Amino acid sequence: MFFPHVPYPKLVVVVRHGESEGNVRSHEERTAWEVSTNRYKLTDRGRAQCEITGAWLREHVPSPDRIVRSYYARTNETAALLYPNAEIREDELLAEKDGGIWAVRTIDQIRDQAPWELDRRERMGHYHYRPIGGENMPDVETRVRAFRRSMRLHHTGKGSVVIVGHGHWILLWRKRNEGFSIEETERRYQEDEVAENASVLLYHNTWHPDGYFYLQHDPEVDYIIPWEGKL
Repeated sequence: MFFPHVPYPKLVVVVRHGESEGNVRSHEERTAWEVSTNRYKLTDRGRAQCEITGAWLREHVPSPDRIVRSYYARTNETAALLYPNAEIREDELLAEKDGGIWAVRTIDQIRDQAPWELDRRERMGHYHYRPIGGENMPDVETRVRAFRRSMRLHHTGKGSVVIVGHGHWILLWRKRNEGFSIEETERRYQEDEVAENASVLLYHNTWHPDGYFYLQHDPEVDYIIPWEGKL
């Protein structure tokens, strides 16, 4: 369903969580570690990143109308550091892409135990491929679309909404908002070209000449890494 005349919040702020315990481990180390990906906590560096980014946000977006995060431990910690003592909502639609079997098995283990998975991924491509027990990119994009629709309906007229999310979720958010092609999205995914930890992306509710509201984003000025050069 398309709501061309229903505005978004005036400002949507998307923040990736700070550096987590998963970010500093290799894929092999994460699969051997008996901690679920949704329970990864922030590192000391990640907390420092969030404190600096939080100071920047409180100066530039001092009183957001809504702050929402995923249910993961690292976004919980991040949001609390960005806006201490603020009311923060949890939304499962913001969960990171579920890697399924790839979250608990190394590539050598998959090659030995489920070699057809490598063949499926090669044939389907990273965008369409859905791993055993996990999600593909269209699954996540469906959640992004649902969240955008919910935000548009429930936060219409509000000044600003802050979203605290994850790298691959934000990549699919950007695909929807900035018009990335499937090929461009796959390239960014494979090359791990995602938003930096504790970085900020700004989107401005804008009326398009063709007769609909959209979220305008200029990557030259609306992508900020407040902690860069300070840690």
